[in-house]
Amino acid sequence: MSMLAFIGADPEGYAILELRQAHNGAPVIPARLVSATDFPMAVRTIEDEHSPRWIMLRTTPWMQPLLAHGVFLAKAHILSLAQRILHRSPLSSGALDDFDVDSPNAPILRPNQDALFDSPVTGESLDDLVSMYLAQRQALPTEKSARKRLELLIHAESVGALVACEMEHTGLAWDEKAHRELLREKLGPAVGEGTRPVKLAQLAQSLAHALNSPGLNPDSPQELLRALHRAGFAVQSVRAWELEQLKHPLIEQVLEYKKLSRLASTHGDEWLDQWVTEGRFHPHYILGTVASGRWAASGGGALQLPHSIRQVVRTPVGRTFVIADGRQLEPRILAAISQDRQLQEAGQQDDLYQWLINAKLVSDRNEAKLGMLSVIYGGGGGTSGAVGAALKKNFPQAMAYVDQAAKAGERGQGVQSWLGRGCPPADEAWIQAQRATHDEAGQRAADAAARSRGRFTRNFVVQSTAAEWALVWLGHARHLIRQAGWGDTCQQVFFVHDEAVFECPVELAPQLGELVRHAALLAGRTLFGEHSPNFPVSVGISQNYAEGK
Repeated sequence: MSMLAFIGADPEGYAILELRQAHNGAPVIPARLVSATDFPMAVRTIEDEHSPRWIMLRTTPWMQPLLAHGVFLAKAHILSLAQRILHRSPLSSGALDDFDVDSPNAPILRPNQDALFDSPVTGESLDDLVSMYLAQRQALPTEKSARKRLELLIHAESVGALVACEMEHTGLAWDEKAHRELLREKLGPAVGEGTRPVKLAQLAQSLAHALNSPGLNPDSPQELLRALHRAGFAVQSVRAWELEQLKHPLIEQVLEYKKLSRLASTHGDEWLDQWVTEGRFHPHYILGTVASGRWAASGGGALQLPHSIRQVVRTPVGRTFVIADGRQLEPRILAAISQDRQLQEAGQQDDLYQWLINAKLVSDRNEAKLGMLSVIYGGGGGTSGAVGAALKKNFPQAMAYVDQAAKAGERGQGVQSWLGRGCPPADEAWIQAQRATHDEAGQRAADAAARSRGRFTRNFVVQSTAAEWALVWLGHARHLIRQAGWGDTCQQVFFVHDEAVFECPVELAPQLGELVRHAALLAGRTLFGEHSPNFPVSVGISQNYAEGK
């Protein structure tokens, strides 16, 4: 019998727990108050005896004490994340208020409350949670297939939130000593806050001299751009990707400064003191704030670890990383959602790009990658545009799918992911641009805004579904690890987009790698059925993160 376990806040104590039957909501265990001391054991007992789906508004503050006491929750329904999904999804059968997932203390709005006369409920009482859950169930679509998809998305997002809490609690193994040595080698002795490190200061002075700009502050984009213009470099910006196109010793010096400046500002001594504790990096992951469903991180730059820093991400002796990376994920996702048979055939291969080469649609792997990206992201210039045209000819159904998504965006309409995540509506700036077309300049601005939104919706249908595949992948891997009896020794410790990093005993690494590959296979079948494209995963095993890819 399926069970639901609610965790509410006790205004005079700590928590309220209640167990109900999932199919009719009948209480199985009456609501009971538990103290902070008794909370972990009470939850563990319910989990072990009933394996319910845990209903809570947010993972905070409940998951932190549970993880500290080694309590594992298999399933969850995080109301705040579900509310955001149902509010935006075109599949929802009823209108629900949005939930401010950006705010850690956003209030609950009772269904049908009169906003003119009643102030929002700010607590997390059991009655509030039950009402919110029932309203969400009511908003699910009645059509069976749509309901199944949206339920899967909510459950996957909720388990993803549990995974995020577990990763934050465990932390990513970090060699503090090696990190300090790297900083001393690259930047010189440690300095106080607001002071430029010695080697960086010397490089800044050298740049100022080379560019004939005394007092130049290379950290100011405006100053650096003006100095480069005076030196004869006709660049539009000082972004690294643009400067890298210029092969010149002075530009190389600028790029070196930018790289070291970023190291000092984002992963310097102050960062290390703040974010790494007892040899582990503990970032805070955030779900629900990125439109496509991808994760974000609050502080610490968790999702943007440069290669120079990855070399200090090292496991303790006797343990190793298993680094799994979804291969050519987005073209495979496009094959699945568009149901283009030719692209699905290519997607059955372990190397989709090699299939394109063998079929003589492209001449090399770089063309294959750029061509597929131009199709998905809406590019069209240069070689990638020519290759994109060839792909469009050979995969008409797939190309029509993203073209239709782009046209919907250009018209200000919404699109959705495979499971039903809806993209945000056109913003006020877009609406105003479409209205202000009384002259040629206004029309150009409106057309540019329309094309920009079209590129967003074109990408959204693929990227958001790829994010769903990744969520389901993580959920399957988590379940399989637990099923294998490795829950205490193998942990997921890092995740970014389509790459998951696990830490385990050295002797278990090959088996864990196979388990993670199998989880990827299950994720494809869970989303797309038995005719799902192949979703191969590259697996690297290394005690050093930088060497595992």
